[in-house]
Amino acid sequence: MLSLNPFRSVLVYTLIFMALFCVPSYFAIQSTIMEEKYKATQEILEWVSAQEKSIFAQKSFEIPRSVRFHINIYDETHTLLYQGIQEPLNDFNFKVRVIYPFLYYQKEIKKESTLFYLVVELQLNYAKIIFVTTMLFFIVLFLIYVMSNIFINSSIYPYKKMQRYMNDFFNDSMHELKTPLGVININVELLSSYVNSTKHLQRIKAATKQMQMTYEDVEYYIKHKKVTYNKEPINLSEYLSQRIAFFEDIAVSKSIHLEHSVEPNLFIFISKVELQRIIDNTLSNAIKYSFFQGKVEIKLSLKDEEHCVLSFQDYGQGIKDLYKVFQRFEREDSVQGGFGLGLNIVQNICNKNDIDINIESYENRGSCFTYIFRLDKKKLLDRVDDAEIKGEK
Repeated sequence: MLSLNPFRSVLVYTLIFMALFCVPSYFAIQSTIMEEKYKATQEILEWVSAQEKSIFAQKSFEIPRSVRFHINIYDETHTLLYQGIQEPLNDFNFKVRVIYPFLYYQKEIKKESTLFYLVVELQLNYAKIIFVTTMLFFIVLFLIYVMSNIFINSSIYPYKKMQRYMNDFFNDSMHELKTPLGVININVELLSSYVNSTKHLQRIKAATKQMQMTYEDVEYYIKHKKVTYNKEPINLSEYLSQRIAFFEDIAVSKSIHLEHSVEPNLFIFISKVELQRIIDNTLSNAIKYSFFQGKVEIKLSLKDEEHCVLSFQDYGQGIKDLYKVFQRFEREDSVQGGFGLGLNIVQNICNKNDIDINIESYENRGSCFTYIFRLDKKKLLDRVDDAEIKGEK
């Protein structure tokens, strides 16, 4: 139940716990109110017993002074003879009555042949009731919190355990894959230097590089919340050229031509690991979704004094749903393979580094991914100074 709708489950069990604890709390509060009512009644009885004789000792009533007790005296027809109670009383059919926040007590007193009714008012002490109510409220909240935590933790424990096993499995798998993948890459490069390039060798190199990119995506996805990737000034022009060269084998294996126009010496301030994820994922997708014998255009140019623009244009199948393109595990074409992590990683890196993304895509006409990077100002100023020095010479 929790796995299907956690919020609904927690809400239902919270309401159950509230019912279980609120019912006894209600009776506890009612008991406290009854106790205070009984104590106030006893106080009035003791006061009336002590003051009754003095009040009716003479024909004119001798009313004792009291801050807490107030009295009204009525004759046998309930005509008011003396008023000490501010609130008007209309119904006299009671012995003891509570009208918040006062308790009223009525007593018949027969003096000689005359009947009097003495009504005494006493304000109830609600301090204890408020204290008990407040304490019970916080106790109930605490118990609900504890019980909800126990329930939730016991319910999700199997899932947490499974998640821990899955994390351990991925970490161990990534560790075990790293060494053989590195060995394959080195030996393929060595083989290329001894043997003339063939179609089969080209495919091996392309497949190995695709494996390496997938490995790096998954590794980044696992580690990016635990590892801090330090930023550094990077020559984007040189680094982009290196990555394009890396993808040449993959593009050739799919008969895709890479065209690139790269403006030199554009520096940005970013982590090299994160920059590689942006370039590799975008370029690999452009190659993957291009039509056979198509082309991919990569352009890097200066936009203004503070920004540069990097764009990847392909002429392939395009993107059907731009709203889903950055969602995790979302794949445009399941036949092409992949985990659907790449562009989600790209979006998170761009958000983290304030990099603007713009996507234009049309079905069967291709897609264009554009990234706007903020230039590293220090390096930009160095370039301006160098240009001025050369001009003076």
